[in-house]
Amino acid sequence: MKYSLPLTALLLASSLVPAAPALAAEGETAQAQPTESVTVNTSDAASENLAPIPPAVQKTLDKLFTLQPELQKLAIIMSLPEENSGRFSLSLSNRKAGETGNQKGESNAHLTFDTKTGELLELDLNIWEWASDKNPSLKLTYESADKFLTEWLGTEGRKQFGKPISTGGGSSTISNEDGTQTTWSDRRANFPLMLNGIPVEGNVGPRIDVDAFGHVTHYSYEPIDLNKIDVPKPDTALSVEEIKQKIATADSIGLSYIEAQPEKTKTKPVLRYDFQNFGYFQPQTGASIDTMSGKELADGQNQPVNKKVMISPKGEQLIVHSEEEAKQLLAKVFDNKDAVAKLRVNERQGAAWEKESPQQWYEFSAEDHHIYASITADKKTGQVQHASLQLNTDQEAQPAKITQDEAFTTARNFLEKYASPSATQLEWTDFTYTKPELPAWVDKSKLPEGFTKHQSREHNFFFYETYEGIPIMDRTYHISVDNQTGNIVSFSLATPKDKLDLPDSKNIITKDQALEAFLKNKSPKLQYVWPQYFDQRAPAPILVYAWDYSEGYGYVDALTGEYIIVPNNWDEE
Repeated sequence: MKYSLPLTALLLASSLVPAAPALAAEGETAQAQPTESVTVNTSDAASENLAPIPPAVQKTLDKLFTLQPELQKLAIIMSLPEENSGRFSLSLSNRKAGETGNQKGESNAHLTFDTKTGELLELDLNIWEWASDKNPSLKLTYESADKFLTEWLGTEGRKQFGKPISTGGGSSTISNEDGTQTTWSDRRANFPLMLNGIPVEGNVGPRIDVDAFGHVTHYSYEPIDLNKIDVPKPDTALSVEEIKQKIATADSIGLSYIEAQPEKTKTKPVLRYDFQNFGYFQPQTGASIDTMSGKELADGQNQPVNKKVMISPKGEQLIVHSEEEAKQLLAKVFDNKDAVAKLRVNERQGAAWEKESPQQWYEFSAEDHHIYASITADKKTGQVQHASLQLNTDQEAQPAKITQDEAFTTARNFLEKYASPSATQLEWTDFTYTKPELPAWVDKSKLPEGFTKHQSREHNFFFYETYEGIPIMDRTYHISVDNQTGNIVSFSLATPKDKLDLPDSKNIITKDQALEAFLKNKSPKLQYVWPQYFDQRAPAPILVYAWDYSEGYGYVDALTGEYIIVPNNWDEE
C-alpha cells in the first residue's frame, strides 16, 4: 500500500535533514510539522514513488514555504529523481487515500528542481480556494509577479531581468465527479533577461503566472551561466535613424481591410495600412537574417507571393445541428465513407466558457485512435466554420503523388461550391518555404528519433476575400489537400454574406504618408535573439534590430492617417 505523507514527515524520514525543520525555526506555523506519529512504509511499493529529498532541494523548499504557505497544507504523493536530466520532481496533493476522479476541494502542486544545486526550475499550483474564471488586471499581474521574483531571487538577482511583458492569459477547467466544473484562470508575465542593457528574446527569462487574487500559480526559469557565453557587443550597430533608412520604405507598407477590427468593447470595419517588413535585421547592414544561424537571407527568400483568383461561388450551405448530421457531412465533404463509418462521438464536457461561446464543437475518433474528426459550427445557424478528418498512420513521409497545381484545382473547386456569395475575387498567398540547413550548433544525435521522417503530407492553401481589389484579412479560407490521395482533409470557411459593408477606398492617404505616420510612432530596437532547436540552445545569442511589438501592433487608418495601437492584451476594468 502507498502512502501520501505530510511533506515534513517525508523530510524527517529521509534522514537527510535535521530533526527540527528549518521552517519551524523561522517562525512558521505548526502546519509545517507532522501532528501525529507517522510510520514510513519502506516497502518497495511505497518507496517506488517516494525518494529521499536531497539537502539542496530541501533548503529551497524551506524558502519556498515562506512565499507559498499553501504548500504546507498538501502532502507529497511523488518524489523522484530524473537521472537523465539531473532534475528532482515533487508532486503534492490534499487528495485522500483511495480517492479517484476529480474531487471537490482537491488541490495539487508540482515542483521541479536542479538536484545538485536545489535551484527551483518550475512550480505549478492548482489550489482549490483560488479557483476563478476571471483574469487579473495587467497592473495586478505585473505587481504580483515582480514582487514574487524579487523575493525569490533577491534585489540583486532581480536586476538581471527587464520589465515584465504579458503574453496573454489562459485557463484550465476540470469536470468534477458530481457533474460540476471548476475553472482556474491566470495571466502570464515574462521577464526578459538583460545583456548589455538590451533584452533577450527566446524564453530565457523567468515566466510567472498570476491569478485574479494576485496569487502566483506558475513559475519557471532555468539559469544560464553567462560566464561561458560570448555575448556580441552593441558598439558597432547602426543608429536607429540609420537602420530606419535601410529597412523602412513605402514598399514595406500594405493596404488591407479588417471587417471586424477589435476595439476594447466592440469591433468595427476599417481600411488600414500595415508595416509588413517585419522580421530581424543585421545591426550593421540592415539585411534580413535567419535567427537560427545568424546568416543573411537572400532577397525575397521565404517571402509570400500574393495572386488573384476569380471564382463564381454557388452558395451551397454546409449546415449541422447534431452529431449525426456532423458525421453525414464528414462523409460527404471528405469523400471517405469507410473512415467516417469507424468514427464514434468523443464524450466530453466542455469548459465553462464554451457555454457562452457562439460556436458548437463536434468531436469524433475511431476506436483504435487512428482516425480523428472535428467540426466547428455556429450555434444559432448551424453554419460550418471548420472541419477536419485526420488519418494517423505510422508510415514515413512519401513523395507527393498529387502536385501543388492539382491540389490547387481541388481547393478552388471546393470554394466554388461553398465559399460565401461575396467571395467573387480571392487573393491566394503562395508561400514557398525553403527549409534551411540545421545550424552548426545543433547536435543531430540528440534530436528526437525520427523527427525528420514524419513531414506534412498535405498541400495547404490560404485565401482572402477581396473588396475593391483589396484583401480582407479576417475573411479567410484555408483548404488542406492530402498529397497522396488528392482528397480534402480539412477546411475553414468565412461566414457567408451576400454583401459586405466596408469603407470606400477612393479617398485615402498615400503609402508615403502612411510610412511617415509609422516612423513617427514606431522605431526598431536592438535586442538579442537566443536561438533554440527542440531542447538545444545556441552557444550564444544574436544581436539584431527588430520592431518592438511588446505593447501591441500599430496600424495607420487609411481614411484619417491616425496611428492606432491594438494592445496585445485588453486590460480588465
